[in-house]
Amino acid sequence: MRISLIDGLDWDISETGSGSLSNRRGDKVHLRQGEMDGACGPYCLVMAMLARNQLSRRQAKGVAPVDMRTRYGRLMQALERHEPLVRVGTTGDDLLDLLGEISDKEYRVEKGSGRRMVELTRRHLQENIPVVLGFHGRKSSDIRHWGLAIGMSEDAFFLLDPAHELQRGLAWNAVLTTDPHGSRFGYRYLNPKGTWAVCLKEMVALL
Repeated sequence: MRISLIDGLDWDISETGSGSLSNRRGDKVHLRQGEMDGACGPYCLVMAMLARNQLSRRQAKGVAPVDMRTRYGRLMQALERHEPLVRVGTTGDDLLDLLGEISDKEYRVEKGSGRRMVELTRRHLQENIPVVLGFHGRKSSDIRHWGLAIGMSEDAFFLLDPAHELQRGLAWNAVLTTDPHGSRFGYRYLNPKGTWAVCLKEMVALL
């Protein structure tokens, strides 16, 4: 199986390195919920910015000063005005509202057909653009989640999932299959805790 990651991502394997997935600055890209304010959707937007080298890890964790004129600074200001998103999570419309508030026109959004979202996600990943994917499981699963697609194979997308730790030496911590199996919940979402049947709901690509 051939797996490809978007350009600009690598492992920090120096003698004193973290052994984690890093961007060109050497910053860890994966964020775990609790490391900054926000729910899984905003976390994925910020990880996309980290993957594209648009901010530093210190800025994402609130350690270094943030220029409020930048895309990230405007996103943080918008999040502060929408504190409920931290508690209850975000829908695709919420993410679009956030992007609209930061006057960011450089994004691609798709809802509806899972096959269409898979096709567009593949196209974006081939162009080295990470994609935020939203998916839901059956009611009994409580899966209403976002993950950041950073790589792919013939039958899966490889995700950075803010709900789980990223083990040292691994580039992803969740997988989403790309070939649906019959039902509405035909895709499979795999993370360190198990496997769930899900449907693709929406995608957002920061261009």
